[in-house]
Amino acid sequence: MTMAELWLHYVVPVLLALLLARGLWALVAVELCARWLLDNARRAPVSADEDGPWLVVLLPMLREQALAPETVAAFTALEYPRERAVVVAITTEREENARRRDRDRLPELVATSRLTEAQLRGTFPRARCGDVADEVNAAPKEKRLPLLTELYDAEPTTRETVAALAEDQPAVGLRLVHLHQPDTGGRKAGQLNHAVDRLDEILSALGWHCENDADNTFVCVYDADAIPDVRTLSSFAETATRHRALTGRPPSLIQQQRLPLLGRRPFPPGATGLFLAGEWLYQLRRSVGIELARVRLTQWLTTTRVPRAIRALLRPMIYGVGCGMTVHLPTVRTLGGFPEPMEDLGTGHRLSLLGADIASATVAVLDEPYTEPRGLTNLHALAFLTSARPDLHAKAVAHLPSDHSRLGKALLVLREWADEIAWIAGAPLITAAVVSACWPGPLWSALALAGVLLHGPVLTARLIKLAPALHAAVVPPTGRIAAAPCPTHGRRAGLVAISPVQPFIRLAGPWAMIFRRITGHATNFGKTER
Repeated sequence: MTMAELWLHYVVPVLLALLLARGLWALVAVELCARWLLDNARRAPVSADEDGPWLVVLLPMLREQALAPETVAAFTALEYPRERAVVVAITTEREENARRRDRDRLPELVATSRLTEAQLRGTFPRARCGDVADEVNAAPKEKRLPLLTELYDAEPTTRETVAALAEDQPAVGLRLVHLHQPDTGGRKAGQLNHAVDRLDEILSALGWHCENDADNTFVCVYDADAIPDVRTLSSFAETATRHRALTGRPPSLIQQQRLPLLGRRPFPPGATGLFLAGEWLYQLRRSVGIELARVRLTQWLTTTRVPRAIRALLRPMIYGVGCGMTVHLPTVRTLGGFPEPMEDLGTGHRLSLLGADIASATVAVLDEPYTEPRGLTNLHALAFLTSARPDLHAKAVAHLPSDHSRLGKALLVLREWADEIAWIAGAPLITAAVVSACWPGPLWSALALAGVLLHGPVLTARLIKLAPALHAAVVPPTGRIAAAPCPTHGRRAGLVAISPVQPFIRLAGPWAMIFRRITGHATNFGKTER
């Protein structure tokens, strides 16, 4: 048998069957999990009392001075007993040091004929770059440097902004604590660990004692651009209490679902904006149809009587998401803190390999989709880098007691490697199979068409319809929130049309990183800008 015959008669049918099965599963998973979120949003969580869990909301911030007031106001207004929760904003000296270095770059920036928003990225807050560029470009050439220097010096740091908020906070709502991390390197995980190491001083004012209360304490991790549901902390408390009643132990991880439905900034015009809007829908699909589905499956396997072998076979690898990730304090300490370089994926992987109890919160949190390509490719590259070595996560927790057998851990590692291979090679292989489907016969052509339609246009159209309802299901703590992205009729048609090629967009980051590694270039990851 020739290679062509092997491809057409065996490989192509298998790939097309997988495409159809995955398309059907994605549609069903999105529908079921979206319905679960919407149904729970209509039900008020049980109010927490003085015996409810201690909850510590961690907000690591880097160049977030523009968003900090809105974010702090939202999280301190969450419904929960003031004596049982605290909001901690963690700034970092890395930002201060970077500002001192960037000030020396200002003459180089104004030397260009026209200053662009992209050139100012990282020098000013993301939301301010466009306005600063326009103001400097409108000034006479000889005044551009003094003007840019004046604007730069007048821009408050995140540390200054948060310190002012902490000093002048209202008597109602949750208490805000400001911590400032020295420049010790690392990323978001370092800021989180800096706060975890200081929980005694953070919570002592509320009467918290480590030896008595640590087992009833959870740390809740968020991004600074997030807007939570006002019932978030009550939902965490209810989930933890219910899980403890069912199993006799607290969950190690409660994952709140992140929905990229905050429309603070529009997508750019043209093809770039169209593909970024397609990625927004792809992120929504992943959040609801993959991440939430996996957490709910894990929770079901944990709380029902399932044979150990079946549980090991079915249990998925959980992708922790660092916007709404709530971890039991003793678990954080057992793991040795949040891992670098991605505290969320690393925590999810390590807890999955330990067979830890993982539950899903019943209300969602909103954050922003990516509206520029650089941040998106940076995210995908970093996520691939972290996910591609589950064996390293297995090694990091090998000394800890696990509910998984060695075979169960091996299955999880192999499953994760299969996911990563599918990520970087699946789209080209499936495309080749679809193109080849006309040779085996009309049955396979029909199968290919059905798989492509289900996996792309049908699911995309359904997500566009679900997005406003999911956005409306999140009740903001303060005032109105930015509306969900609302494509025009023409843009909707375009999103449906390009949906079959959207998986290729997710290849750019991983493949660029792999190419840089092969060619010996350093791969540096800074702040993942939205």
